[in-house]
Amino acid sequence: MTKTPLADRIFPAAPACGRVRPAFLLMCLALFCFLPAAAFARPKQVVFIRYRIPPNHFTSVVEEFCAGMTKRGYLDGQNIEYVDVLTRSAEQDSLPDVISAIKKYKNSAAMFITCGWVSMEARRLLAGSDVPQLFVPVLDSVALEMLPSLTRPPDTNLSGLYLMYPPEKILRLARLVIPALRDYAYVYDSRIPADLIFKKACEHLDEPGRHGLALHYLDLAAGVEKVLAELRSRRIGAYGGIIGAFKSRQALRQSNIPVITSFTLDIDQQSIQQYTANDTTVAGLFNPFRYCGAQAAAMTADIFDNKRTIEATVPRPAMQVAFINLKNATRLHLPVSFDALEAVDLVIK
Repeated sequence: MTKTPLADRIFPAAPACGRVRPAFLLMCLALFCFLPAAAFARPKQVVFIRYRIPPNHFTSVVEEFCAGMTKRGYLDGQNIEYVDVLTRSAEQDSLPDVISAIKKYKNSAAMFITCGWVSMEARRLLAGSDVPQLFVPVLDSVALEMLPSLTRPPDTNLSGLYLMYPPEKILRLARLVIPALRDYAYVYDSRIPADLIFKKACEHLDEPGRHGLALHYLDLAAGVEKVLAELRSRRIGAYGGIIGAFKSRQALRQSNIPVITSFTLDIDQQSIQQYTANDTTVAGLFNPFRYCGAQAAAMTADIFDNKRTIEATVPRPAMQVAFINLKNATRLHLPVSFDALEAVDLVIK
């Protein structure tokens, strides 16, 4: 079936038997002029840029964002369209994918949603434009590399959701769970940008922020076996890390040293027990990414609805959950005080 052009439907061709009256033409013209602008507007384009990292490559951010936008009246394929760019890896060899996506969609996108450390490269490319960008989510230390403050309006085309994993809080939790602890190791991978940024945050801690602990920095780029050897030789009482340590957790578990750490990956209250089962994780922090996706949708919808500009959109903290895995602590013959159990949001028994 041939689709009749819009102009032919509004202004039909004159019948063979005579001409259309001028009054009729004027009435049709008036109707055409006052049709809602939405009938002709292109859908707003939202571009996600995320990278491949366990357990699900930020999928819950995308799902919850789309669900939130639907609730606000933005229907996929009607008044909004989504482009999902998944880079080749979690490491810096994925930078060409980020650059390519920004260049391809910069002139058509109404919003870029960038997940994790790739937000920094996207920011570099979008800083001179007027295209809004939300980081969803990044470490607070990463966010502060891009913005001067996380508590004030950004006055630029960047905002987003940040994860609160202050090293001070991890060390405070470590001392609470293991009062006799003296040596704590941050296990990182120097090939992963987010690991390096978190390392810098650890190095900048003042004496009170270290809670009397000596900090050791062990680089997985030198090999897991070397890190295991240093954990033993330095008599480390507990260790933690973010991306690199999580990726190598199965190899590191043979150290049998308690892990007190930040989970910067997409883990929620239902799955934290699964991710800490049969290893040496006894305590830590995590932020459910679904919450971040929902918050980003609310921020984006407000911008699209002209309720707030991106320049006036204050970054928001993610929802943080502190936990103790009492089952793992018991297996490691590590007594946990009632005060420690009272201080966390979730106890895994």
